[in-house]
Amino acid sequence: MKIIAIDAGGTKARFALYDENGIILKSIEHPSLHPLQIGYTKMAQALRYGVDTLCENERVDFISFGLAGYGMNPKIRKSIENAIKRQFPNEKYSIQSDVDCALMSALKGNDGIMVIAGTGSIALSQFQGVRSRVGGWGYWIGDEGSAFWIGKQVLSVFSKMADGRLKKSALYDCVMDSLVLSDESELIKILSEHKRPKEAIASLARICFVASTKDDKHAIKIFKDAAYELSQLIEVSLKKNPELKTVRLSGGVFESGDVILKPLRAFLPSDLDIQPISQPPLYGAYLIGKLKVEQV
Repeated sequence: MKIIAIDAGGTKARFALYDENGIILKSIEHPSLHPLQIGYTKMAQALRYGVDTLCENERVDFISFGLAGYGMNPKIRKSIENAIKRQFPNEKYSIQSDVDCALMSALKGNDGIMVIAGTGSIALSQFQGVRSRVGGWGYWIGDEGSAFWIGKQVLSVFSKMADGRLKKSALYDCVMDSLVLSDESELIKILSEHKRPKEAIASLARICFVASTKDDKHAIKIFKDAAYELSQLIEVSLKKNPELKTVRLSGGVFESGDVILKPLRAFLPSDLDIQPISQPPLYGAYLIGKLKVEQV
């Protein structure tokens, strides 16, 4: 049995060909395929290209699409379904949200809380077959603790340092060096002309992490503030279902390690089992696909 799993989030699309034991045989990456960014037709065409690249001449039993944008809006869902149907008229496949894939990867169908802090942020809890959500409002409204939110804090601190409102620190130097700026004001031009400004701002979270490794107090505080915001998502989830003890963390923000994990754990009850996910959301797409095949 061979399954193609796809995790097409808001920043990257990951494709992998899995065997029946969950081993990746081939994998590729593609820039974001979010339909609201590139359109439904281009999204489906890129999915077709990615699948064909992995398949070559191999027979594939099932394709599991985990797609950003495939959420609550019925018109968007239908448009995605129609676009994929045109490109994949003869294949067996399932379509689900990229969040569904992350939840499957994190909890394996068990009860618990999953927090995603990537470009955006959201907490999903699963208890006795019922799901609930906290956060996930999008970067215009919320997404506190996300990479985009961290990037915005970095910009705020950097601009104050550039003005002289704050003393320059390692964070200032990291921004200047990483973006190869000869003048601070070049940052405005870079962001205003960037094709994907949201992703560009979110990428500053990585710069914040580098500054934190240099013991920059501003960078460390930004991560501590992000940890507090994410802890609030978990606290509210626990109020809904106090019995939950398992918390799994997914997304690039948590790849920063202890600078985010230590304060997050400190803000929360000590009896919680809080761990980064052991497998990426892509693996959740594979598990969903495997279940579909086995149910036939």
